[in-house]
Amino acid sequence: MGPSVPTRRGTRGVSKVVGVVLVTAIVVLLAAVVATAATGFQDRLREPAPTGAFEQEYVSTGEGNTDYRPYVEITHRVGREVDAENIVIRDQSGNSIRWDQVWTGGPVVRSSEYVHIDGFGSDSVLDPICAAGDSYTVIVKNDEGERVILNEWEASTDPQLPPDASSDTDGDGIPDWC
Repeated sequence: MGPSVPTRRGTRGVSKVVGVVLVTAIVVLLAAVVATAATGFQDRLREPAPTGAFEQEYVSTGEGNTDYRPYVEITHRVGREVDAENIVIRDQSGNSIRWDQVWTGGPVVRSSEYVHIDGFGSDSVLDPICAAGDSYTVIVKNDEGERVILNEWEASTDPQLPPDASSDTDGDGIPDWC
């Protein structure tokens, strides 16, 4: 007989097939855990909140307006286009009107487009500006109905109508309807 080959006792041999099966099982298990975690957060994902900036210009003298009614011009300055029906203007009494009910520019509001608010005509549901502190708030909602207050405006002064204004019969600078 030939020479005998020495063998090591106490060592194990692991088949390559068993190793591949173990690694595959670990990868599948890990993928299942990650997929479960990812779908668990799906109901928390939402459309981003609406963004934008609005500016107001207050004309306390009512110059250029019917009967010298004091007014505020609210302008969409910065941000993405917004559906006009998703912008709401609310006064300090809680009355509100949608932008598209006052504005005639179409269904979408783009940067530099504005509305003229004085509490008369198409926006008569809102309180007119009668004193310093009267306010309007611009609220924008996203498609899911969530509302974000984007701007709050407050009259810095009482109306200051010119002495010859027909809507100020006592000459105190405050419109007669206030």
